[in-house]
Amino acid sequence: MSRLFFAFLLGCLSADIHAQETTEEERIANAKALYKAATESDRALRNLEFLADHIGHRLSGSESLAEAVEWASTSMAGGGLAVRKQPVAVPHWERGEESAHLLSPVHKELEILGLGMTVGGEVEADVVVLTHFDQLETQDVQGKIVLFDVPFTTYRDTVSYRVNGPSRAAEKGAVAVLVRSVSPESLNTPHTGTLSYDEEAPQIPAAALTIEDASWLHRLAEDGETLRLRLSLGAQHHGMVESHNVIADLPGRELTDEAILVACHLDSWDVGQGAQDDGAGCMIAWEAAQLLIDLGLTPRRTVRVVFFTAEENGIWGGKAYAEEELDALRIIAALESDSGNGIANTLRMDFSGFEEDLQAEIAGNITNVVALEMKAAGLESLVPGFSGADIGPSVKKGVIGFGLQHDTSNYWPIHHTHADTFEKVVPEDLAHNVGIMAIAVYLLAESPIEILPPAPKKRRWRR
Repeated sequence: MSRLFFAFLLGCLSADIHAQETTEEERIANAKALYKAATESDRALRNLEFLADHIGHRLSGSESLAEAVEWASTSMAGGGLAVRKQPVAVPHWERGEESAHLLSPVHKELEILGLGMTVGGEVEADVVVLTHFDQLETQDVQGKIVLFDVPFTTYRDTVSYRVNGPSRAAEKGAVAVLVRSVSPESLNTPHTGTLSYDEEAPQIPAAALTIEDASWLHRLAEDGETLRLRLSLGAQHHGMVESHNVIADLPGRELTDEAILVACHLDSWDVGQGAQDDGAGCMIAWEAAQLLIDLGLTPRRTVRVVFFTAEENGIWGGKAYAEEELDALRIIAALESDSGNGIANTLRMDFSGFEEDLQAEIAGNITNVVALEMKAAGLESLVPGFSGADIGPSVKKGVIGFGLQHDTSNYWPIHHTHADTFEKVVPEDLAHNVGIMAIAVYLLAESPIEILPPAPKKRRWRR
C-alpha cells in the first residue's frame, strides 16, 4: 500500500512539474505580450518624471539620494516585489562654489565643473596645453595648470584623461588640471565625472572645461600666447556615510535559488536631474519585473531588480553587492541599462569572468536556445561587448553579463551635465526599451535549459 501511495504522489508531482513547463511558442507569445504591455503603458515615464522633477539629482551621500532610496523601496514593494535594502558605505563629497577666470592674454570667465572627488583650493598659474600623456615627459609642467585637450574617440579610451590625468600631471609637478569635457560634442556645456587620485601623487584641484573653451585655449597656445588662469574650487570631502542598494525580488516558481538580475544605478551627479544617467535605466529595470507581475507571469527562475548606489564616484554599490550578496543567490545572468534612453534593439554579451572553455559552452547555450527566442520576440541581436559598470564586479566573479546597447547620439551631449533633464526623454523610446528589456529578462528567467553548467564546482572564473 505504501509503495502505491508513493507512486501516486510521484505521479502527481510529475504532472504538476510538467504543467509548469512552457513551450517555445508560449515563451515567445509571452515575450511579445510583455513588449505590447510595455508600449501601451506610461508607468515607467511617470515614475521617471517623479524621480527627476520631485527628487532631482542624487549624488552619493546626499539627502536626495536617501530620499530616492526610500521612494524606490516603498514603490517597488507596493507593486508586489519583495524589497530589502543592502547597506553600503559611500563617499560624501560636495562641490561647493567654483570658478575659472582666464587672466591672460584676455580676461574671460570660463564655464567649468569640478571633477567628482576633486580636492578644493585656489590656484593661479600659467597653463600648459597637452594632447597626450606622453607629453608629460617632454613638457615642463612644474608649477603649471595642465589642460588636457584630448578629442573624444571612445568613452573608454578618452575618459582616462579625466580619471587619471590629475594624478599623472601632479607627479610631474602640476598644481591643477583642466580636462576637455569627455564627449564628442557639447553646446558650451562642461561635463563632470569622477577622478581617481593615486595615493603616491599629490592631490591637486581638477575641473572639466567645455569643448569650446578647451579648443580656444589650445589655439591661443599654438599662436604663442601665454595663458594664465585663476581656478577656484570649493569642494569638500565629508568622509564615508551609509547608503543602500535597493534589492527587489520576484521569486521564481521552480528554480527559486537561481536568478536573473536586472539593474541600474540610482545615484547621479549633482547637476541636472539624472534623468538619462541613470534614471531611465532604473525605470527600464523596474518595469521589466513589474510587467511580469501585471501579466501574471512567474518565470522558472527568480527575477531580481537591483538599484545600485554610488556608481558615479566609484561603483561602490556594485562592488558591495558582488562581495556580500552574490553567493546568497545564484545569479545566472545580470542585465544593465546605463547609457541613456536612445533606442535599443541589441544586447552586448560579456563572458569575461569565465575561462575560455566555459565561455564557448555558455555562448553556445545562449545562441542555440535563448537568442533564437529573443529574436523571434523582437530583440534583434546579441553581440560581444561590455555589459555594464555596476554588474561588472559580479560578471568578473562568474555571472553572464548583458548590456542594453542604446543609440547614444543624443546622450553624449548631455552626459554628466546640467542638461540631463526629464524633457529630453523620448516617451516612445523609453516604452520600447522597457519592452526589449522585459523580453530579455523573461526569456532568460524562463529558459528551459541550464545556461550555465549545472554543477557549481565546474563554474570556474578568473580571479
